[in-house]
Formats: sequence, C-alpha cells, structure tokens
Amino acid sequence: MASRYLETVQRIAPQALVGREAELAELAAFCTGQGEGWYRWWRAPAWTGKSALMSWFVLNPPDGVRVVSFFITARFAEQNDRVAFTDVVMEQLLDLLGQEKPPLLAKTTREAHLFGLINEAAQACQLQGERLILLVDGLDEDRGVTTGADAHSIAKLLPATPVAGMRVIVSGRPNPPIPDDVPQNHPLRDVRIVRTLGRSSAAATIKGEAKRELKRLLNGSRIERDLLGLLTAAGGGLGAESLAELAGVEPWEVEEQLHSVSGRTFATRHSRFQPETGPEVFVLGHEELQVVAAERMGPALLAGYREQLHVWAEGYRQQGWPEGTPEYLLRGYYRMLQADGDLTRMIAYATDTARQDRMLDITGGDAAALSEIVAAQDVILANDKPDLGWLLLLSMHRNDLADRNNNIPTDLPSVWARLGQPNRADALARSITNSYRQTQALAALAETVAVTRGVDRARAIVDRAEALAHSISDPYQQAQAMTSLAKAVAVTGRVDRAETIASSITNSYRQTQALAALAEAVAVTGRVDRAQALVDRAEALAHSISDPYQQAQAMTSLAKAVAVTGRVDRAETIASSITNPDGQAWALTALANAIAATGNLDRAETIASSITNPNRHAQSLTALAKAAATIGNFDRARLFAHQAETIARNITNADRVAWALTALTRAVAVTGNLDRAETIAYRITNPNQQARALTALANAVTATGDLDRARALVNQVETIALTIADPFQQAWALTALAKAVAATGNLDRAETIARNVTNPSEQTRALTALAETVAATGNLDRARALVDRAEALTRHITNPDQRAQAMTALAKAVTATGDLDRAETISNSITDSYPQMQALAALAETVAATGNLDRARALVDRAEALTRHITNPDQRAQAMTALAKAVTATGDLDRAETISNSITDPDQQAQALIVVATACVEAEAGSAPAGLYSLGAGKGTGVLRARSLAAAALAQGSWDRCLDIVARIQPNALLDVSSERMLATRWS
Repeated sequence: MASRYLETVQRIAPQALVGREAELAELAAFCTGQGEGWYRWWRAPAWTGKSALMSWFVLNPPDGVRVVSFFITARFAEQNDRVAFTDVVMEQLLDLLGQEKPPLLAKTTREAHLFGLINEAAQACQLQGERLILLVDGLDEDRGVTTGADAHSIAKLLPATPVAGMRVIVSGRPNPPIPDDVPQNHPLRDVRIVRTLGRSSAAATIKGEAKRELKRLLNGSRIERDLLGLLTAAGGGLGAESLAELAGVEPWEVEEQLHSVSGRTFATRHSRFQPETGPEVFVLGHEELQVVAAERMGPALLAGYREQLHVWAEGYRQQGWPEGTPEYLLRGYYRMLQADGDLTRMIAYATDTARQDRMLDITGGDAAALSEIVAAQDVILANDKPDLGWLLLLSMHRNDLADRNNNIPTDLPSVWARLGQPNRADALARSITNSYRQTQALAALAETVAVTRGVDRARAIVDRAEALAHSISDPYQQAQAMTSLAKAVAVTGRVDRAETIASSITNSYRQTQALAALAEAVAVTGRVDRAQALVDRAEALAHSISDPYQQAQAMTSLAKAVAVTGRVDRAETIASSITNPDGQAWALTALANAIAATGNLDRAETIASSITNPNRHAQSLTALAKAAATIGNFDRARLFAHQAETIARNITNADRVAWALTALTRAVAVTGNLDRAETIAYRITNPNQQARALTALANAVTATGDLDRARALVNQVETIALTIADPFQQAWALTALAKAVAATGNLDRAETIARNVTNPSEQTRALTALAETVAATGNLDRARALVDRAEALTRHITNPDQRAQAMTALAKAVTATGDLDRAETISNSITDSYPQMQALAALAETVAATGNLDRARALVDRAEALTRHITNPDQRAQAMTALAKAVTATGDLDRAETISNSITDPDQQAQALIVVATACVEAEAGSAPAGLYSLGAGKGTGVLRARSLAAAALAQGSWDRCLDIVARIQPNALLDVSSERMLATRWS
C-alpha cells in the first residue's frame, strides 16, 4: 500500500532550517543510540519552530532509521484526531511492510490492527538492522481530546511498552494536561523524557509577520474577511475555485488575494484524492492563526460561514454530485461535520450512493466512503443509547460497498495500469475486499506492470499477492490463487519457480488449472514447445477428473491455454464440447479473452457479445480492453473498459439478495407479522434460500399453534427442496425441513425426509438435527433411536474431515437426549482440535441448561484450552464464537463479552456479541433462570446493555445476521427496513 504522506511533510518543512544543529544532533543520537529511554517529548510554546524541526528531521533522518510520522494540524479538519492519526500511520506502516489495508475495520479492530502493525514494523526494521521511529508533532492540537472519562486521544494510542528497539518522539506545547485516558504508567507521564526547545529568531520573525497579516485580513475588505472566515469555518482544504464559488467572486480575484498574502498566513496542501493532478488547497499557516481568527470572528459569524458551506454542499447534492464536484465536499466537509458532531448530516452523506459513486470515480476505490461510514458508526456507538436503526442503515450501505467491489473483474485493475493510470489500478485492486479475489487482481496487475513499468515493480506486486495467498484459509481458493500466482511469477521471468508452484498442487483438477495457466504465460514468452508440453500434461490430467463440473472448468482452462499456443480451432472445439450451460459460458469467456490477446478483436467481440451472464460479459470486455490497449487502440480500449465497469457496478448479487430476504423473513416473523413475512418469502427467487425462508416461517407459525398453516408451508418447502440441483444445498434444505415437520408433530414424515438424504455425511447431519428437535418435544426414546441410526452411519464416512464433523453433530444430538456421559465420551473420541472443541462447547451449553454449572464450566475450560491449538484463522474465529455462546450459557456474561471482543473476524464477532445481547434481553424479560447471570460492576443486564452489544455487532458484521436481535430491542427500525419502499429501492 503506497503512502504519500511524505508529500504532506514536505509542505510543512521549511526551505532551510536555521540554527537547529544541536537539536538535530540530539535527535539523531537518540534515534541511533543504545542509551536508556525510548521516549522523547520536545516541548515549547507556540511559534518556537517545533513543526519546522520535526518535519526537517522526518525528511532528513540519520542512516539506519525508518520514520513513520503524523503532524497533528488542528486548523485542518482532516488531520486533527485519532481517526486521522490511525489512518495516516497505518498507511505508512502498511507501505513499510508491503501489506494491504484490511477492509471494513471498525473502531475496535482498527486500533488493534494499528498496534499489531507497529509491532510488526518495529520487528521488521530490527531484522534489517534498522530502527523504527514513530514521530508525532503537535500533541496539544489533538481535537479528539476531552477531559474526564470520555477522553479519546491520540496520546492513548502511542505505544506504552518498547518493541524491538523502536523510539517515539512527540512534540507539543507545555501547558495542555496529558489526556485522562492515558494510563498512569505510560511513558508520557515520565518527566524525564521532556526536552525544552529554545526559541528560534526565524520563528519569531514569522510569528510577527503572520499576526500582522492576520490583523489586516480581519479588518480588510469583504472578500478578504470572507476568504479567512470560510477557511477558518471549513477547517481548511478549500481550493481557489471553491472559495470563489462560495464568496461569489471570480477565481482570479481569489488567486490575487491569496497570493498577495505571504505563505505565513496561508499554506497550501496537495489534493488528497488526486495529489498529482488535483488543484492545491489552502489552510491557515499556523494553529495560533486559527485560534485568533476564530476568537475574533466569534461563534455567530463562524456559524454563518458554516451554514454557507452547508447550502453549498446541498446544492451539489441536489445535482447528484456531478463531475467536477469539489474535493472538499467529498472529504474535508465530512470531517467538518464530524468535528461539529452533526450526526444527521453525517449519516445522510455517508449513505448517499451518488456521492459514493463520485468518490469512487475520483479515487478508483471505496476506501474513503467506507471510512465515512465507520466514522458515523463510531459517533453512534459513543452514545449511551445507540440508535440501531441508523446503524442498520449504515451497515447496509457498508455491505453494499463491499459487495459491489467484489463484482469488479479481477483483470480490470491491470487494464487501467495498461491505460497509464497506475494509481487508479492500485486503488481498484485494493478496493476488492475478498483476499482470494484481490490476490487474483494483484497477480493480473503484476503481469501488466512487468510490461509497462518493469519486472522489479511487478515482482514487488507478486510478493504482495503471495503474502495474501498464504492468508487464504479455504484450500480450494488458495489453490486457485496459487494458480494465478504461478502465471504471474512466470511472466516476471521466473518460470522454474512458477512450475514448482504449479506442480506442488496435488489435486488433479487444481493442478490442471495451474498447468494450463502456466502454459499461457510460457507461450507469451515465445517458448511454445515448453508451453505445449505443459498443455499436454494439463489435458491428460483433465480427462482423469471424474466430477463433471470440475472437468468442465478444467477444460475451460485448457481451451484458453490451447488458444494462447496458437491452436484456436482446437480451443474452440474444446469449449463447445462442454455441455453444462454455466461451464460453457465460462469457457466462451475464457476463449474470447484468449483470442482477444492474439489481437483478433472482432472475433473476440463476437464471442463476448454472445455471453448473457453479466459477470462473464464484464470479464470478456475487460479482456478486450486489455488486448486493445496492447495493440495501441486506446480509444477502443477505453470504451471496452468503461462498458465492463458499468456492467460490473450494476450487477445485482442475487445470492446476497436472497440471503438478505431470507434473514428479513425470519426477523419479521419474530415480530409476529406472519403475513408480511410470507409475502417477503415468496419474493425470493433462489429455491435454496426460499426453502430456508419458508422453513423459518413454518417454525414461527408452529409456535403460534396454527398447525394447519404450518403443514401447508412445509408441503410447499418439500416441493421446492426437490427442485434444488446442488446435492449439498438440497441436503441442508431437507434437514431444516425435517426439523420443521417434526415440530408440527409428524415424526414419521420427518424421519422419512431425513432418510431421503443420500450422502452418509449429510444424512448423519440430518438425523442428528432431527434427533435434537425430537428430544426437545420430550420423546427421548425416539430421539435416541435416531442417534443410534446416525452413529451407525458415521462408520461409513471415510473422509476424515467429514467424519469429525459428523461426530461433532452426533455428540450434540446425544447431549440433547440427556445422555451427557455418552456425549462426553463421543466428544473425547474426536482427535481434531476444532471439531472436538465444537462438541465440548455444545455439550457445555446443554449441561448448563440442566443446572449443573460446575460441570458446564469445566467443559468450557477444556474447550477454551483447545482453541489455543487451532491455527486455521477461520476455524479459530468460529471456535471462539462457539466458546462465547457456551460461556454465556454458564451465566458469565462478562467473560463471554470479553471472548467476543477478542474475535478478529468481524462476522464471527458480531454473532458472538448477538448471543450475549440475547442473553441480556432474556434476563430482563425473566425468561432466564433466576440468578444465572454473574455480572461485573456497573455493566448490568437488560435491554440497555443488549442495545450496546447489538450496536457493536451491527458495526462489525453483516447486518442481516443482526435482524433478530434488532427486532427484539428496537422493532420500529426493522419495520422501516421491511417497508415496501425499502424493498423496492434495494431489491426489486
């Protein structure tokens, strides 16, 4: 992740630093020496030259030192609080480490990630024989500081313990107190770290001239007062044209006024979004000038200027944020709203999709829009009674941004790089939030960069892609990512390494794809014989694949590789031989891409135009754009690229829509509005999701006692379930259906449905789930018979992972029958840490429900010990969620909340928090056993605590997972979402 912050520092630094040789020598000695102490705090009054000294040192550090810096600038709304500090410092640390910023970081995970990056960077520097320096100037200008318990300061984020020899340098005035949120044992409270900076004659001269100029402006003409007032109210960041528009004058008049005043009163900064091409923006030259100007103008006059900014912003909003919208309205204005605490406007602008589209157009990504949503969430979360409706709306928009970025074709960043826009290419690649797809995008980008910007830059991108690939926990996706990586490695000239990567894949299907991709890359280098040998290996492997779907995909990869080697007719024959419609669409897309790469754009476009799948169509157009750019036809390339991006942005994620409507059906049913829930369920077009929604509705109807309506619903579900083509999804649907049928009292039919699942592993899961449902009705004998049948089936499951999962389900079912000793024996027989932990956690829940809390807590302790041995990140997050649920069942809500907050996966953390929130609601409603919950001082139970936990869940995870708890705490928020207007806007 490239950081441009040094360009900001260059604007702060003086052209020459006069009379500071001794201080620079002391700073260098502190950063390179081995003496005691790792903090230095340089203090001095205003206009002493602190920022000049610090910025000069950042730009001219001693050898062996890597400086990460942040200059707090109170007069510039974008650079004066802990959010800005976290973003800027994290950007520099990621650049130093060669990593990408994780998507959707909420407040708690964002700051935790910052701490982790500081540790990683310090250790990385130490390994290279260097030392990390964190330098923060202007600690007294932090606008996030309050006094008392609500303080949220930058100082609190500074490291409290030394890491890998790093050093910390801060500067500021001597008079503001250390913020209350800084711990008593923090190094900032040690007076021995303080150094006093003497006055500089040069700084004194600047002070005098700047104050005289400010006085003249305050008493000057209307235009002079307006320019000063607007910049003071806006917090800086306005360009000359924007100031002219606001002041009602011509741009040349603004330029004349600003250039008639020395740089000591006004300073310039680069455009944040477009540093190379955007207009410069203006800020006041010193914090003292901002303070004096604000005091002299007074609150009423500044409020008038702010209102002028609001009217100006509203005008652009009414126009739909047209091209040429000032950058201030897309960045600085929001920071002003944040500083003013104007939450209503913050939410309105953070959820304005047209504004988000304009930000995307300028930056090439959605990072800025996501940052605004997180900022609004943070303000709401700081409220004692957070509004779940607002958080639900923000969460929806946050997920929409993530979803739309995952529709970006992974080749599109490389197209923009080929068209001479590397910054947009990099931003677009980074905006893809899915690690697997981002790896593919980076690999494709590396191939282009190898041609357009050199092999060294391409290899750096490949290294980033490889680091991401190793973080992918799903074996299939990791293999696919390694396939893309092998091709990119070959393009950078390391063919042997690439073939080693491809050959290391043991699965025939995945290796076929890797070899085919590698053959393409090798063919491009001119080594056709080696490429054809790789194709022959791939074809032999493809014919050995028994799964029809996988074979179709393998043949697709093969057709593409064959086309690249020059045998286009053979490639088209292979693609046409695929009978599966989706597989053939995929193959035609790949073939069109390959033919386009040969320069035959007309034939490729003909094939592309025959593809009806929007995703495939966008991918083909992307390939056409890339090919057109390669041969120098840039006009046609831009046309294809814009067509591809337009199609991608308008793709509706059908699976996501179906999932959301399913969740909404369930949540509306919880509110008791069954007719409305049924209407929503029948809007779902995906059979699998519709079956799930109607099953959930049937369960809700059964709970009301209307068994006739429930049975009619389950009949409908059975009909739908039998139309589901995917065996795994059908098994899930039939399992849920069996449970629902059992709840209506028809146990024979329920068991018949469960036995209709043919796969032993899936039938085991269906029978165990049914056994739990039957046990809940009190029919323990029948439940035990179902368990025996399921246990017998487990002996026929040969796949170790599937058997472990089946044994876990079996243990849970046996637990439900009340045979706790047998359940614990089964749990103990599971050898893998992850499923064993899941089984023990489920057992702990049931044991707790019997009232035997001592045994339940012992099981929880065993389960928690097992989580430490789980290395897979996804499994560990799921295990911690199960643990939080089990601990909640034992009544220790504080411990459960602590465990929940330690989960790093946002969705899993949200699920865990929802469990604790639900327990709080039940405690207040009186549905929990008396005296069950043990609480920490001041935390309490009830709806208020549940609301805070639900709010945190909405800020972290997918909104659709939170609907049930929102319905129980703030039902009106859910009713707004489920209104016809919202449904029509979002999903029709």
